[in-house]
Amino acid sequence: MNNEYSLIKDIFVERDGVIDFVNLDKSTLAYHKILSALQKPLKLILFYGKPGSGKTFLLNKIKQDLEKKVKVVFIPQPFFDEKEFFNELYFQIFNKRSRFKIENYEAFIRIYRDFVSKNTQDDNQVVILLDEAQLYPPNLIEKIRLMADTRLFKFLFTVHKTDEEDVLAKDYFKTRIWSSIELPNSTLIELKLYIEKKLFFHKFHQYYLMYSDDNFDLIYSLTDGNLRNLNKLLYKLYEIFEYYEANKPTEISATNINSKLIEMAAISAGLIDA
Repeated sequence: MNNEYSLIKDIFVERDGVIDFVNLDKSTLAYHKILSALQKPLKLILFYGKPGSGKTFLLNKIKQDLEKKVKVVFIPQPFFDEKEFFNELYFQIFNKRSRFKIENYEAFIRIYRDFVSKNTQDDNQVVILLDEAQLYPPNLIEKIRLMADTRLFKFLFTVHKTDEEDVLAKDYFKTRIWSSIELPNSTLIELKLYIEKKLFFHKFHQYYLMYSDDNFDLIYSLTDGNLRNLNKLLYKLYEIFEYYEANKPTEISATNINSKLIEMAAISAGLIDA
């Protein structure tokens, strides 16, 4: 059943939960705010936004850009056990496993201070990017705070902000964070740009012309500008086009998109009820 719509739908598939980068205003602004904050003598920085707003991609980009200048560690999945956390941290900093299991915070700090004492000519501060930080247990967050107090480590906490639970209100974030940066959902203009650039990058720009202003308004209302929801919706939309192109080509137009198909796609993506 493969046709051109089969190829288009695949460009809206997330890879390992990471949304492809499209240079939107909100992403560029957050990126520069984070870099600026990391250059200041701040110990704990909070980066937050709703799930699917593009935070993880920005973390990957920040790591790639910063590691040319400083030591950067990116931990994409949360740890719940202190021993596992510090052994992973050791591995990422030194690119090898410790000969002995590091049992706790105190053991890790002793090892790292010993390393610093032997490398006095180097900048030994490590920037640590923690994704899903809202899932770390309070006792481990406290150890991370103590690490930041040594000035040997600088942390960027990345957390999901949801309507059900405002993690920013949790005491262990609210009382310890020195700076906070939000990545909001996309505006309508950014949503249009995202779709256009995704299609353009993959040489399907002519398909962007099928969208009307009413189509964009509907898509924005269904996704609230959330990139993850937008990807789900467009994947389902082009899956529907794929089916019709193979089985009932007269039911679809090559020059415009029927809003009913967008609503069908939203139902299939679980964004609205049937």
